[in-house]
Amino acid sequence: MHYRHVIQDAIDRRKVIELRYKDVTRRVRPHILGYVGHDELALSGWQISGTGAGWRLFHVNDISELAATDEGFHRTARGYNPNDPAFSRIIDRI
Repeated sequence: MHYRHVIQDAIDRRKVIELRYKDVTRRVRPHILGYVGHDELALSGWQISGTGAGWRLFHVNDISELAATDEGFHRTARGYNPNDPAFSRIIDRI
């Protein structure tokens, strides 16, 4: 899946991504990509614009648009848990 590679690259390079999710354009600092529930690919990230700032879990199949930006970030967001229990299997993380 194309989105998977864009997300992984953004995590590895610590780049903000812009995505459309539930008809809202959002800017997100991606932190974890992995599987939740019944093997559904999901992204955990700190949303910096869209519907307010904070942690969000995005189901990749529900993302309608996604693009990497040139905007970088240096630190993980407050409250980051690299072993987030929402994920049954983690593919990539900061």
